[in-house]
Amino acid sequence: MKTKYFYNVDCYCLNKIAYFYYPLQRRLADYMHRFLPSGSTVKLESNSDRVSSRTVKIIVDKIHAVLTDTNWEQKLSEASYVIFDTETTGLQPFRGDRITSLAAVIVEKGVIQDRSFNVLVNPQRPISAASSRITGITDGMVSDKPTLHEVLPDFLDFIGNKTLVAHCAAFDLAFLNAELCRIAPVRILNPVIDTYLVANIMLPEMKSCSLENLVNRLGLQMKGRHTALGDSLMTAEIFLYLLEELFARQIYTLDQLQRFLISQKNSCFSRARFEHIKLY
Repeated sequence: MKTKYFYNVDCYCLNKIAYFYYPLQRRLADYMHRFLPSGSTVKLESNSDRVSSRTVKIIVDKIHAVLTDTNWEQKLSEASYVIFDTETTGLQPFRGDRITSLAAVIVEKGVIQDRSFNVLVNPQRPISAASSRITGITDGMVSDKPTLHEVLPDFLDFIGNKTLVAHCAAFDLAFLNAELCRIAPVRILNPVIDTYLVANIMLPEMKSCSLENLVNRLGLQMKGRHTALGDSLMTAEIFLYLLEELFARQIYTLDQLQRFLISQKNSCFSRARFEHIKLY
């Protein structure tokens, strides 16, 4: 199954000066929150009445704390990263599809740490047959699991102010941000590195920088494919390889990486946006 991105991608410039598509009413809410912060209040939408105002406040406070904590001059070799992945009910986050599994691992000083985050999520809607065939996750497996809103506070604690990394990150971000948009005018603010986009630049000889192709190209072991934790671990190994390639180009800090991605944006964008990306 193939899909094409239909929204702009934050991770070209690590979210710092990026535009991310989400529904008009939420973009308007963002502007109100920005220009009238004293009069802005967190208000639940009718379809999110089951999310307590306390939970919403916790989520909003955790996200806003990241904005002042990001150090753009930190060295890539010394930064802490959270490599994450999602499994979903389908491929359209802005048309009702939701997350069924969320996982993440931590990379510090060039080493994948033992700590991980791995949960099944109740999407509160049926999982498509195609998605179940690919991921192995069925409605019965998630019927008694927590919702994403219940999981998000723990996930936000896990990622803290670390730099996020994902493969085809815009896809996973869209699901997380769309869910956040349902309850408050916020979105993930951590810097995000997309290994798909970086690989497109660093490995121009590759016709497709899908996760499978990169795993095979780098001689890595395919393990747990189409599970959120397995894909996170493989993406972490790919990321460590790409870091070495960035260092070889004398790119050592987040700020330098941001400038590099911006300078490559047009060529990378033309290749990535119109390429049909095999997500599953």
